[in-house]
Amino acid sequence: MHASKVRTMMRTLRRSFVILVGTLAFANWMGCAPTTTPPSTFEPNYLYAHALGKLEDMVLDQPLDDTQDLLTEWFGTLDEPRLPPLLADDDYKDLLTLSNLEKAAGPPAKTAELGQNGLYRQLCASCHGESGQGRGPVAASQNPYPREFRHGIFKYKSTPRKYKPTKEDIAKTLRRGLSGSQMPLFNKLSSEQMDALVDYVIFLSIRGEFERKLLYNAAYEMDEKDRVYNVSYKGSQDSESKKKYESQIESAEEILTEIIDVWVESADSVEKFEMPDFPIYGTETDENRNQLLESIEKGKKLFVSEEAACAKCHGASGTGGGTQLPDYDDWTKDWTTKIGIKPTDTDLLLPLMARGGLKPQPLVPRNIVEGKFRGGRDPMDLYRRIRYGIVGAPMPAATVVKSSDEKGLQEADLWHLVNYVLSIAAPPEAPIETKALAASPLPQ
Repeated sequence: MHASKVRTMMRTLRRSFVILVGTLAFANWMGCAPTTTPPSTFEPNYLYAHALGKLEDMVLDQPLDDTQDLLTEWFGTLDEPRLPPLLADDDYKDLLTLSNLEKAAGPPAKTAELGQNGLYRQLCASCHGESGQGRGPVAASQNPYPREFRHGIFKYKSTPRKYKPTKEDIAKTLRRGLSGSQMPLFNKLSSEQMDALVDYVIFLSIRGEFERKLLYNAAYEMDEKDRVYNVSYKGSQDSESKKKYESQIESAEEILTEIIDVWVESADSVEKFEMPDFPIYGTETDENRNQLLESIEKGKKLFVSEEAACAKCHGASGTGGGTQLPDYDDWTKDWTTKIGIKPTDTDLLLPLMARGGLKPQPLVPRNIVEGKFRGGRDPMDLYRRIRYGIVGAPMPAATVVKSSDEKGLQEADLWHLVNYVLSIAAPPEAPIETKALAASPLPQ
């Protein structure tokens, strides 16, 4: 039988299986099916596969299907997660633990209180989706949309641009929420529950980024006849199939190693910055108040200058009314402008939206005066955001120079901007809290 016919037949069988599972689920609901159901599976990244295929004028249905075999073998299912064999290496033993993944994964508790597992689905999946795809049941009604973890990109972190967030960065976002969005704070979780959720977010991110890179590799690096990661080759007695399987697994291990290495390196990438020799807003005294006022005035001038260019997006008054044209985040650009489609061209985007894309929302630059800082309002948080920019968003990193003879901003200038931003921002509002949970609170 011709190979293309075999692939078509396999896709048909897979889709028939999905229909069968749905039928069994309905029958079970009606009370006429066995009590056991197949373990729930991660949602394949249909959106990325279709966008990548459109960009390269190819169909990636078969690589997408076959990639799921390897992902399931290495990462398990939604109910029964696994640690990939690679993570058993001593170099990676502190990144994730299976016990934490098991606490976060699985079906949620049937009560309002948290159970022994299912933490992620009970607390996070309604917005972020069970597979971390950023498209839970209530996601489409939100602005901004919940974060998709599968890109491996996190906006608010303490690390330089090329690194991942630390575990504490993710925990900080969970503890304090994201002001100005529908992400609440989870400050009633025990330290064990927090560790489990943090590990699971990293797990979803690693798995999702790995899936994306496998698909990218299939599109760009592999011959058409080899665009599979098929675990059925494992243990084959046929020497050619065995050789193909070993080559594919070696390639996949290299891809996964690159992803995991960045997570491990990120834990030690946090840079230490010295505080300036002038006061920071909120810490001034009567003796140095004039120094603070001078710093704020310098920050105000820098804010509208060409060097800092803050006003282009945030407006001269900091209320968000800049002259910059509307823009979109990298999650949206991934399946719109990156493949040559305008985010406003709904007709062309419909096939992609049918595969998981949410209707593109233009970004709204932060209204600083409102005082809603999603990445935290501590002076060091703001300093790092100015210095590093925001990954995944149009906010660029500052060009930091050592002398006034160079074009850019000096260290002191960044702190002047911090002082100015804090001086015009409204005091923080009381955050949205989650319902009280049966768990001891985290130390603040």
